[in-house]
Amino acid sequence: MDFPNLSEPVTAAMIGALATVAGALVQLRISWRREMKERERGQPITKKTRRGPVIVVFALLAAAAVGGFALSQYFVSLREGDRDSLRADLQSKLSEINATATRLEQVRTNERKQIETEVQRADASRLGEEGAEASVVVGPCKHEGVPGAKQACTEQSAPRIALCARVPAAASVKEVQLYIAFENSKQPGQESRVQPGQESGEARFAEKFTERPDGDAKQVCQRFANWSGEKSRIARILVKYAF
Repeated sequence: MDFPNLSEPVTAAMIGALATVAGALVQLRISWRREMKERERGQPITKKTRRGPVIVVFALLAAAAVGGFALSQYFVSLREGDRDSLRADLQSKLSEINATATRLEQVRTNERKQIETEVQRADASRLGEEGAEASVVVGPCKHEGVPGAKQACTEQSAPRIALCARVPAAASVKEVQLYIAFENSKQPGQESRVQPGQESGEARFAEKFTERPDGDAKQVCQRFANWSGEKSRIARILVKYAF
């Protein structure tokens, strides 16, 4: 039997019990041999001689009680040691389970963020393909000359406006589509499309677009001029972009 977990009090009690048992057995043997010799010689047995084995028996009983107590304490310590070991194992398993659950939660969080990012990217790409647009109605040109003078507007004297569409700041412009139509015109939108710098009935977009920041976005602008003195024009810009 292995006794590695015995405490010092239990060890001392067991050693004392064993010593008491050994001493009692020796005393019992000596007393028994003395009584036998006295009987052989025919000597009377005194009360003191008879009291010796009784004392030895009581000593054996006391030693047995002490030894039993020490042994029970040893088994209790073994059970407590087993409980401590089992508790430590359970704690270790719980720590592993918690660590695994944390890793799984982190994986799910990362996957969810990745899916959300892909969805946002897909939405942004779709919006970029659809394009951002802006339109404005430009009235007939009024020459700002001498009051009462009848002088026609020219392209050089006509006011120029900047028609701008708002797109994300990180976007790169793929294409700028330009459209010009008469106000209240039933002409389809695609038929009123013009190229940059192309004249369309005394109206024209500039040849190049410009970009300017607008908070967390930016504006893509194309300048437009209408020098017709009689008719209003609808100018429209459609900006397609990508990331």
